[in-house]
Amino acid sequence: MKILIVDDNADARIILAATLKSDGYTVVTASDGVEALKLAREAPPDMIISDILMPVMDGFQFCRLCREDERLARIPFVFYSASYTEKKDKEFGLSMGAVRFIVKPMDHDEFLKTVKEILSDYEKGLLGPPVVPEKKDEGTFLQGYSARLIRQLEKKVTDLEESNRALRRSEADLKDLFESFVRALVSTLEAKSRWTTGHSRRVADYAEQIAREMALGAVEVAEVKMAALLHDIGKIGLKDDILDKPSELTAEEFEAMKKHAALGAEILQDIKQLRHITPAIRDHHEKLDGSGYPNGLKGEEIGLRARILQIADAYDSMIADRPYRDAVDEEHALSEIKNRSGTQFDPELAAAFLRVLARKSGKEMRKED
Repeated sequence: MKILIVDDNADARIILAATLKSDGYTVVTASDGVEALKLAREAPPDMIISDILMPVMDGFQFCRLCREDERLARIPFVFYSASYTEKKDKEFGLSMGAVRFIVKPMDHDEFLKTVKEILSDYEKGLLGPPVVPEKKDEGTFLQGYSARLIRQLEKKVTDLEESNRALRRSEADLKDLFESFVRALVSTLEAKSRWTTGHSRRVADYAEQIAREMALGAVEVAEVKMAALLHDIGKIGLKDDILDKPSELTAEEFEAMKKHAALGAEILQDIKQLRHITPAIRDHHEKLDGSGYPNGLKGEEIGLRARILQIADAYDSMIADRPYRDAVDEEHALSEIKNRSGTQFDPELAAAFLRVLARKSGKEMRKED
């Protein structure tokens, strides 16, 4: 016996076809009601098993057209759906002339047993006369069809909203996990030397303020801050006696120190979520006039994030103690930022940073007053 399977899901068609073929049935398949109606009219099958929610023409419309076609009207029509599962869905489907309404998934043996029973009743003439929709029932059909379709759309919207909520929860959890990972990296670096404690966090704060002063978008501000937090991560690979040396570094030691920028970018390159900020980490010691490292980049060859990091890093390094020198006062550090504007630092970014610090200083003075 030949059975026509109609389902827009290719995997579902393959599985159902394999199930029926294993029991000796001949199977033809279609992906929507229009294709199925054409196949059925060309060579009527002994049974039709159809999904409901399909493009072009759905199962309800296909069933109605089959019942209006004299050649197809008596063929057993079975709805097999995972989407339409409510009692009213079943009642509407049976009112269209279907002989069964099966909710997916159904046990393999139970499914084959049901198919065999329907075909047996069909051969014996026990299914009764087919339900043939009358033209005058068009309004009733459309009313019922619309109600089922609207209900299905409501369910889909509800399911989609729930999926979006779950996705947002999942994204929030992943974001928290990732930020914890970044904080752990920074803490690992800061634990390496007392001279690096707090430096990355302060640089991140300064860099964020510069980015905001330049009216960068929220995403770009967040990325600048992330790059600043991790800008010195390559120092994890440096020897402690270089980081903690109480005198100036030798030429050889300074060459080793200079490698931390490229090493930091290399460390983070394989982390997908951080790959896009690695150029800023690699280039944060480049200088506008080309005298920086590791690649001697000039001007706008240096990315915007790296140019922001240059200023934030240099300022905090000047006002913090180092093993080989004491901190300078803020006034001196500001003077250095101004003097190096155009040679080491981007003039526009330097001016933005000076405005930020001026406002901060003004607020602090007002608090003291």
